[in-house]
Amino acid sequence: MSFVETCTEMLVSAIRNGSTYKEYCAALDAVFKIPGLKEQVDEIRRLNYRVQNASEETKLYEEMDDLDEKMDALSGIPEVNRFLDAELALCRQLQDIGTAIHQGIHLDVPDLS
Repeated sequence: MSFVETCTEMLVSAIRNGSTYKEYCAALDAVFKIPGLKEQVDEIRRLNYRVQNASEETKLYEEMDDLDEKMDALSGIPEVNRFLDAELALCRQLQDIGTAIHQGIHLDVPDLS
């Protein structure tokens, strides 16, 4: 096993043993304990993805309205809010790691923003 592979395994282990990932797992478990809730949360996540990647403006407004309606229905459920917050924190952590790696190895990629 190469040094990079060993370090990658160590990084994965550090993430899995960290508080951010543990909170994500606990929040996910809480969502699964309520029948049908995971499916509703996944529908919100799908709608959110479609809204962020919509190319037609008229469809965008319809999907935003649908997303808002479904978010309003679920936003009163503490398990949903906890899960979405935990998922966002984990995703940000992974993005920060990716950014640090990208910046640290000086890969010649143009600014894409």
